[in-house]
Amino acid sequence: RTCTVLPYEIRATKAAKAALQKNTIMNYSITLSANGKYLICRIIGEITVEIARAFTEELDRLSRALHIKHFLTDVRDAPNALSTLENYNVAYDDMAQMNLQHDVRSAILVQSEDRSHDFVETVERNAGYNVKIFQDEAAAIAWLSA
Repeated sequence: RTCTVLPYEIRATKAAKAALQKNTIMNYSITLSANGKYLICRIIGEITVEIARAFTEELDRLSRALHIKHFLTDVRDAPNALSTLENYNVAYDDMAQMNLQHDVRSAILVQSEDRSHDFVETVERNAGYNVKIFQDEAAAIAWLSA
């Protein structure tokens, strides 16, 4: 199991604990960008509901603690395994239950041939979150900086 967060405080969130109890392999890391202006979440391996909940909750917790409102979520090595209904439920139910901030900007970095994340952008935007998919890392970072 690999789960790395910023070193200032390591505390497993409820979603991370639940995923670990189900023996879900959580291969993600959350770090601060070199310029300190955005959080970088890199996921490796298939994204399940448990993993989506875990890294989303951890990003929000770190965002609040560090007062950083921009995220770069790198899923180039992480296909989305959620069904349309599961993606919808995460955006409208799980994210609401986590009381996530709506005033953040989140760039999702994908492989050009991976279409599994397309609905995530649509459903999260419809749920009131500022999310955008990018295939180019420089473009994603420029959008976060705008």
